Amino acid sequence: MNEWHLIETLAEDSPTVVSTGGTVRAWTSAGRLSPAPGIRVEPLVEAVRSGRRREVLEAQSQRGERKRYRLEAFPVLGPSGDTHGVQLWIGEADAPPSPPRMASGISWLLERLMIAQTLEASMMSGVSPADHVTERTPAEYYAKAVKFDESESLFALAFNPQPGARWDADMSVLHADGRIMRWHCWARARTEPGQAGLRLLWHDVTDTVEPRRPTLAELGMQEVMRGAGIYTALFETELGVLTMWLAEPAPWVHWRGIEGGNRVIHPEDQGVLELARARFDSGSVEPVEAEARLRAGEDEWALSSLRISPYPGGLGNRLAIVQISRVPQS
Repeated sequence: MNEWHLIETLAEDSPTVVSTGGTVRAWTSAGRLSPAPGIRVEPLVEAVRSGRRREVLEAQSQRGERKRYRLEAFPVLGPSGDTHGVQLWIGEADAPPSPPRMASGISWLLERLMIAQTLEASMMSGVSPADHVTERTPAEYYAKAVKFDESESLFALAFNPQPGARWDADMSVLHADGRIMRWHCWARARTEPGQAGLRLLWHDVTDTVEPRRPTLAELGMQEVMRGAGIYTALFETELGVLTMWLAEPAPWVHWRGIEGGNRVIHPEDQGVLELARARFDSGSVEPVEAEARLRAGEDEWALSSLRISPYPGGLGNRLAIVQISRVPQS
């Protein structure tokens, strides 16, 4: 009672409660939130989801002390304007709602391997409205992560969305002011044309759960690789998209603010990924050594050495691990 609940509405089926008071819940039926017999929350949630606007319900229990309640709800919209979630306050009639925790909606667009985001999604990590962009590459988006251990399971669903499939995990995110936040994310697969991929819902739970940080072993490995001038990335091999940097990005590579993640490797050099993928598909597990020009500026390219290895596990047909170092200029 007297608490905010976050309800995901990422798919067309029944909405589920995923957080109460900043505590993550396990995709629970929204009907269980009823404050008293005879007071149903589902119609209110559906009105907010379909109407995409704030709704208020004053209700009174029909049994016992006939207590009065106030239910207030507003939508969490995604980049296409659809409702990704509903923030729902359930309280006693005389209890004013407290400020809700931040939530936002984004979409992983499979056809172009881009992430569409709302202004609210940008502002969650401290990005100013003036610096907001409507789309980012996966590498740009997940570069905010200080600690994220579920990238493999996320990519597995994002690259192969199946009807009814869902996913959730937490991420530690660096805010623009230097503090580390803890977000929880829920996703559902979408398969309709133009929307194929994932719809996601972010929720800031920093005040209820301590953010996780990289281990000393992870930090030490980053230092070793940096000292050797080697930087590691995940590339999607079919479209040639830079999907994610593992630890720090290569400092000479210009990968932010570009039209798409497939603009990092020079168009004439995209064949190195295609060649590597063909070898891995034939059963080879040996790394492929190659050189390719990587974007170093708006119209600048830097020759780089690539060591392309197959991604272990079920994503080996889509992803490759690429160790990158710069070729010295003669």
